[in-house]
Amino acid sequence: MPRIIPRLLEKIERQANQQQYFDFKLPKKGGLSLYKRVPPQPSFHPRDHERSILLSPGSPVTESKRYARHKRMPPSQTKPGAVDTNLEDSPRQMKKEEFGWFGNPYLRMLSSPIRNCLVTKRLVPSDLLIRLVGMRPTTSRVPEGRKVPAKLVPDGLLHPKYANRRVSGGCYVLCWRGAVRRLEKSSYKRVSTELTIPTNLEQHIAHLLRVRILQEFELLAERLEYAARKGTKKWIPNVILRRLTREEWGAMRTTGTLPYTNALALLIVPPVNKDVITKTRPQSSMSPLPPQDEHLPKNPPPTSVFLTGPNDFDDTVGVDLPPRQIPLYNSVSAFPSRAQRAALHSLFLRMLAAERTHKRLTRQKTPHVETSSSKGSHAFLLCSDAETGRRGDPAAVAMALWRLRMYDSEGWAGLV
Repeated sequence: MPRIIPRLLEKIERQANQQQYFDFKLPKKGGLSLYKRVPPQPSFHPRDHERSILLSPGSPVTESKRYARHKRMPPSQTKPGAVDTNLEDSPRQMKKEEFGWFGNPYLRMLSSPIRNCLVTKRLVPSDLLIRLVGMRPTTSRVPEGRKVPAKLVPDGLLHPKYANRRVSGGCYVLCWRGAVRRLEKSSYKRVSTELTIPTNLEQHIAHLLRVRILQEFELLAERLEYAARKGTKKWIPNVILRRLTREEWGAMRTTGTLPYTNALALLIVPPVNKDVITKTRPQSSMSPLPPQDEHLPKNPPPTSVFLTGPNDFDDTVGVDLPPRQIPLYNSVSAFPSRAQRAALHSLFLRMLAAERTHKRLTRQKTPHVETSSSKGSHAFLLCSDAETGRRGDPAAVAMALWRLRMYDSEGWAGLV
């Protein structure tokens, strides 16, 4: 060490003015594909083998890994960069029909992994369930030497970009208030005998579901703003979010129909009024902590109702299918917190500004507003199809909205 240190100091002094910063780039992690071509199925008949099948080359018994089947890598929404053509399973972008499947929120929810509900004992897709885990909250009120009682709390309801899962494993329950109320009578103690159910579990789950909706809208707004700022996706004329005019909203409210084939949901999001005392509007909040300003007016409207959409089913099916229904969400009932409604309205304004920039880039002419019936209303239309999936992921927003509807409504009344 006495010989090395002087030489290191001398070398540092010589290189002090040459390079102050060193390039440090982590290698980009790519998906690892296990796919490979499987050889044809061999014969197990003795006459096809001169000696024992265990001694034959390429034996399916001793070399069983050669016959193991693996899935291909899932396609991505964006176009991959340099692709190695020598790979059997190289990254690729979704095809048009795959974008259509990806833009269907109900298909994505039904294709999620199957889990067992703790209350109904039935196998249900995990996107229709709520994951609960046992955790010990950190607190300073408990004296030393005494254990903090473990609580059964939700985990994984927020977007992974904002909060990761804290505990592995856990149990699942239907995304419904009635199922959460019946946890006391179910066998949740099998997770741990020390578990207890907090008194505000039902309200806490509803709050996290609302925060997840705001997070999905924020991610969608960021992606639309990035595409508008970079000027990409100019060849896609379809919009994801648009504000309906008063005339359009009045016609839909009167007839109860929605004449748009790619409509996912209709949201009523008026701006939050000013406070009577402070004369200011509430600050936007997306905090996962329980809000303190939740208030529902007397006789509030339902959280969601259904509008009849156009029937775009194939006539060759030969079965009389029910008319397509599109949910309508009212933000006053869905978001009792004024701060959350303010955050939702500000996110909608951001997305509308990005959509106006996209229209200008695609050279779409917008008719000039002249009459009062042509002015914008508080109704916003969320759309999704095979083209909009290249610009954003509105289906993820529709899934988050649908989970809140399942939790607040009586959609599970006939199952429990």
